[in-house]
Amino acid sequence: MKDIRYKIDFAMLCSAYHLGQPVTEPEQIFGGFLHRMYRLKTDQAEYAVKALNPQIMQRSTAMDNYILSEKVANVARRNGINALPAILTKGSFLHEVNGQYYLLFPWVEGKPLPAGMIDLECCKVIGRTLAQIHGTDFSGLLADDPGEKRQDLAADWKGYARQAAEQELDWASLLLANLDNLQTWENRANAASELLMNNRIISHRDLDPKNVLWDDQRMPVLIDWEAAGPINGVQELLEVAMYWSVSDTGVPVKEAFQSLIEAYLLQGGTVLNHWGDALDAGFQGKLEWLVYSIRRSLSLDYTDEQGQALGTQEVLHTLDALLAYAGSIPVVLEWLADIDAKFGINIR
Repeated sequence: MKDIRYKIDFAMLCSAYHLGQPVTEPEQIFGGFLHRMYRLKTDQAEYAVKALNPQIMQRSTAMDNYILSEKVANVARRNGINALPAILTKGSFLHEVNGQYYLLFPWVEGKPLPAGMIDLECCKVIGRTLAQIHGTDFSGLLADDPGEKRQDLAADWKGYARQAAEQELDWASLLLANLDNLQTWENRANAASELLMNNRIISHRDLDPKNVLWDDQRMPVLIDWEAAGPINGVQELLEVAMYWSVSDTGVPVKEAFQSLIEAYLLQGGTVLNHWGDALDAGFQGKLEWLVYSIRRSLSLDYTDEQGQALGTQEVLHTLDALLAYAGSIPVVLEWLADIDAKFGINIR
């Protein structure tokens, strides 16, 4: 069995890729859940270093996904979008030392919005930026990702609940109480994803507030492009609108939600699918993250104690988020009807 623990060695990384000598102890930056991020200062420059999760890198699709995502980030940047691609060294953006992979980025002085903070001007900027991304020609990158790769969700929710109960994990009872909901959400996501397959574009796919840094001039820097790839544009628009409009109470704010979507439409963004189908498809990413977190919490896939604790934390958080999302859909559809009337949107 392969050793898939983190093997982080900053001295060897700096030496192998001529990054200079570290002048301080690298500082771990918390906030992400898949990988580990550090701030590295050397006598030559300052870097954001992402140590990629060895478990993720074992996936057969991992390398191709990272290659595609960096191509997307670079095309976006060349087209005037303030994206932050990884640093290219020795002809590659993936930096490998003793089997541990890293992504390197120039350090950017900027901060994301605090979790749950609503800023209407930021919502408008993100709406316009998303329209610019959706209007960018990524067609040359689509050839390697045919639509037939789509797979339905088919999680063993009962099995996970049983194992969690046996291990006396905190989230066992909550998962058990929502088995019917989980199956319903899974069915809705699978049906909607099939309907949305014909209108896919390439985009960021994870444009939530933690992945946008705001500089002193209130200009956004879009980071963390590793999820970039094909997605239905309306699905992503609604996901982004929900990300940026949900307050610290977990409830979306109407003005923020509508402001982002209206800014998107005014910037030339288009709506080619029914809102309801796109909202149903929005369950998919949350359910996939729930499965990943469950498996981390149960130690079904290799993870260390930190990863297991994060998994447990994220199971509870994601179940709450799913319940809140499902409950918000009827209200959001009413807000979207107002936008339909204002902009003359009529999808048949």
